[in-house]
Amino acid sequence: MERHNVKLGALRTVEAIVPRRAPAGLQFIERFVGGAAMAFLTTANAFAEAPPAPPSAAKETVQTITSGPARASLLELYTSEGCSSCPPAEAWLSKLAPDTRLWKDVVPVAFHVDYWDCLGWIDVFARPEYSERQRDYGMAWNAETIYTPAFVASGAEWSGWRDGKPWPPAAATEGGALTLDVRPGSSLVRFQPSGGTKLHGKPAAYVAVLGMGMSRKITAGENKGQTQTHDFVAMDLQRIALKESGDAWVGQGTWQVVKAENPSRYAVAVWVADDSAAPLQVAGDWLNADAAAALKVALERNDSMSKITKSDEEWKEILSPDAYRVAREKGTEAAFTGAYWNNHDKGIYVCSSCGQPLFSSDTKFDSGTGWPSFYEPVDNHNVEVEGDESHGMQRTEVLCSRCAAHLGHVFDDGPRPTGLRYCINSVSLKFVPKDAKDAKDSKGEKAKK
Repeated sequence: MERHNVKLGALRTVEAIVPRRAPAGLQFIERFVGGAAMAFLTTANAFAEAPPAPPSAAKETVQTITSGPARASLLELYTSEGCSSCPPAEAWLSKLAPDTRLWKDVVPVAFHVDYWDCLGWIDVFARPEYSERQRDYGMAWNAETIYTPAFVASGAEWSGWRDGKPWPPAAATEGGALTLDVRPGSSLVRFQPSGGTKLHGKPAAYVAVLGMGMSRKITAGENKGQTQTHDFVAMDLQRIALKESGDAWVGQGTWQVVKAENPSRYAVAVWVADDSAAPLQVAGDWLNADAAAALKVALERNDSMSKITKSDEEWKEILSPDAYRVAREKGTEAAFTGAYWNNHDKGIYVCSSCGQPLFSSDTKFDSGTGWPSFYEPVDNHNVEVEGDESHGMQRTEVLCSRCAAHLGHVFDDGPRPTGLRYCINSVSLKFVPKDAKDAKDSKGEKAKK
């Protein structure tokens, strides 16, 4: 079981694919995508609200997914291709495919997380929003760590799969009627709560397109050289804002998928949630040929959508007081006091606010200033600069391009080949050792604190 510090960030962003070039000298950082977080910790205005579809759209429907009256169980698996503890959990999940209770009583979704990518365990199915969803669960449970593999059954942590226990059923109450109408390029969700359903806040719908039977040879991590077959993989997750319409809640979304691999078969999971952790109702099914053909393949999206925006109160929950003062209030730590100014270990330095890779030990040098100094970032796209005239000086501020955290300043008195000196606050960074074992041990120690 691999554990990860939950305080890395319960992020709230909008889903996006961000094309990135491979940074020089850092072969294992290959891709980065932005994400979206959970209903019970998100705000409705982060997503565009869509009006109900006109009645004439019904004739375009190629498949309708419908829930039963009883509330099904949403069974989420958080997993990673590089983690050696995950294949048994994925094999257990795959056994649900022929189970007669599938879709009626249980709807499985496998979310591949990206927080092990920084060790070089690149998972092509991983998305930041999936990691963020798990972090949000961890914060809701007051957990110090998140880990893989991890099961969540109807909003609650569950480990019974290891002992062969049946998954815990959803609440033995009627959840209401949930339908998903699939049309070429778009989808329509309609949720009619049962008479006894009490809503806690405004509900939202989630639609996950799932891939089955995707076999890959793992090229890095603890499973290097193995061939794994993945089922129920979340290939796209979309949050759809719902509007009240009579006695129902209705919303319209896109019908798309981000293809990392070609699945042997597609399925879909849809659920409605309010401010509570457990879904109000869940539905799922295999896609018919027309619904699968109607999927729009999303290859690129607006780069600006990858930005992470959070309120001051949210950052205060995630960051330590010192990290908040520096990263969000543009403070500066005292020279020769930070954790990394004299660190000579091999690895990468990621943003302490959002986890984006920023600098490599290969470009770190001793500047004699008492702050970690680098002559270039791992990727120029990962940092932004802007003029800073504070304190009566003319300087160039360095910011994380993903979350706008203040990192430090850049000067033109650095060594070759760039001649630049990125003078960075240690508290704005998190060091990830290049050796996977050392990195895992480091995370395990943090988990105990």
